[in-house]
Amino acid sequence: MNETDVCCRLPASDTDGVQRIAEEPVDLLCIRCGVCCDVYQVRITRAEAELIAHHMGVEYWDWVGRYCDTRWRDPRSHLIRHDEKGCVFLNGAGREGALCGIYEVRPYSCRAWSASVFKPACQEGLRRFWQVEVSNDGQLEGSDQSLTRLRRFMAQL
Repeated sequence: MNETDVCCRLPASDTDGVQRIAEEPVDLLCIRCGVCCDVYQVRITRAEAELIAHHMGVEYWDWVGRYCDTRWRDPRSHLIRHDEKGCVFLNGAGREGALCGIYEVRPYSCRAWSASVFKPACQEGLRRFWQVEVSNDGQLEGSDQSLTRLRRFMAQL
């Protein structure tokens, strides 16, 4: 995949300095902003919790005590705890973006999540970390510099 495959081609110029991606809504890949991990608190099954605990080398009930929200009262499932940055397994947004500390064994709801220019969390991530807006018709808009930086990042994924 090259840079132009990710976001289509940019028009040559725009009179107000805002560039726009052409025609169709952009098919967005995860931009590793971590906003979804901050906004949504994930419910997991007991089997998922056991798998994650085993992967981390932690005894199940110890893992539940450390990583699950104690306010959750459903005995058939658990709610992964949040801290000041969001999900306790979210590793901060650095040069590579936000990364999941349990990515290999992440819960089904995290695996099923797909980025989209129409999802509010993705729009917030684009705005916050890439200085890019999404138009009502799903087009990415921003400065040539912001869009180029985003395209380069996504080409590396």
